[in-house]
Amino acid sequence: MVSWSKIPKLLENEEKKFSLFLNKNRCGGCQACVYLCPTGILEMGDELNMRIAYIPRVKDGKAKYCTACKRCEYGCPDWCLYIVDDSKNNNIANKAKA
Repeated sequence: MVSWSKIPKLLENEEKKFSLFLNKNRCGGCQACVYLCPTGILEMGDELNMRIAYIPRVKDGKAKYCTACKRCEYGCPDWCLYIVDDSKNNNIANKAKA
């Protein structure tokens, strides 16, 4: 099972129960996620990763508009974005405790 605690979250939506993770060092800076996002919440930031590429970030105050459509995830050629359904993860965690 993947340990999501080691991959930084770009955003977390507790109401809709999902999180968007970015594996920073896999990103090539192609901006596909920025162009594919139908709500326009992503932009390229000023942080460089180990590939010397600028990585995406969520625009200030726009996180609530993410619909978890996964277009950024599916369109990323480097597979560095991941949308995780937190409700499923909580169910798995609860079953493991039982």
